[in-house]
Amino acid sequence: MSVDLIARALGARSGPTANTAALIAALRSNGAATCPLERLPASDQPVLTQGGAGANSTINARAYWNPLFLCENPVFTYLSGPIVKAGTTSPSWGYARSRGAAYGGGGRGSGPFAYEFMHSGTQLEIPVFGMGNPGTNFRVLVNGCIAGTMALPYNTGQGCYVKLVFPVSGTRRITVETQSVPVNGVNVANAAEIASTGAARPLVTVIGDSFAEGTGAALGEGEVLVMARALGFDCSLAASGGTGMLNPGTRVNFLDPERLLDMTLSGITSVQTGAAAADPKLAVVLGTMNDHLSSPGAFGATLQEAIANRTHAMIDAWQAARPGKPIVFFGPTWPSGPPNNRPPLTVYNVRDGIMEAAWSRANENVWYIDRLMPHLREGVWNTASDQASLYTTTDGTHPTALGHKLDGLWMATVLRRLILSEFA
Repeated sequence: MSVDLIARALGARSGPTANTAALIAALRSNGAATCPLERLPASDQPVLTQGGAGANSTINARAYWNPLFLCENPVFTYLSGPIVKAGTTSPSWGYARSRGAAYGGGGRGSGPFAYEFMHSGTQLEIPVFGMGNPGTNFRVLVNGCIAGTMALPYNTGQGCYVKLVFPVSGTRRITVETQSVPVNGVNVANAAEIASTGAARPLVTVIGDSFAEGTGAALGEGEVLVMARALGFDCSLAASGGTGMLNPGTRVNFLDPERLLDMTLSGITSVQTGAAAADPKLAVVLGTMNDHLSSPGAFGATLQEAIANRTHAMIDAWQAARPGKPIVFFGPTWPSGPPNNRPPLTVYNVRDGIMEAAWSRANENVWYIDRLMPHLREGVWNTASDQASLYTTTDGTHPTALGHKLDGLWMATVLRRLILSEFA
């Protein structure tokens, strides 16, 4: 171990800062992966039904857009960063979603959305709006266990209730998760049925590519969401497929001013809290293989120099907005590995550029975690006996559902160790 690491570890043991203490408290108190349905007692397993478009509540006849608890209510703990309104006109303006990632020119994608609360009783309704992604796009957890999923209409522009009915009355922690489907709080017969979880979940921002977006993952189980849940964080995820520090893909790269704002959240407020600005405790940047064929352009003579230059620029932006707070860079990953499909050298150039820049500022609360050594994949996806066949999809690039869980929990493991042992 280097003298620098020893000194930093000793400094952390002398007593964490308030910022680090909040991260530690969350991962120790609230960090946990999801549990399967079989871990949930039968008495806590709800029946889910979708109401008709525009239909009133079957609990209390309230209109589909007017539940007893609206999305702005402070009783809700949001798990996907500052919330925004789903639209500017009725009826979508009454529903909430996550900020998502900047796509350039003011356009944004809407990413995963989640919130939690306590419920005491036998039935409740979740008001949802017909926008978002196709396929399985709605999930409910009860006490951390997957209790049900649905494929809701995603392009109707109409609202409806999703009703949960439990076999017996009880007090339960309810977590609602959607893939870009806007939601508006919860509806119940009696206001006394709803309470806050009381969980303190520090806000963390994450910038990344399609791996971070969750391409190939089951709903709510993309690698970043797995990592954030395992650590107990409120995760503001701004991931955009095909992009990197240099590579804009079909959108904009990590250094676009709007995406830097996604990282810092400087001056950003949530419609739940109004004037209270977001206060992220940590930024995480996921380096990407999307950059390995990029031209250095004006940022250096080589790819490695250009990546280092862009890493420094991201650090500068974070420190200007959040002085003294930590930023962690993960190096790029690769979908296959030795002995028969090692990453090209240009991927190592990307890795080395990020690593060198981060380590050159190690005394500024900047951290680096390698994802190429040790390799997270062995062999290739289309050889059935190779480990990569479990964890890489048939597109040869993105993680499978199992791969997202493996990668997310691996990242949670190393980040947890870093926070507990080395953050000041």
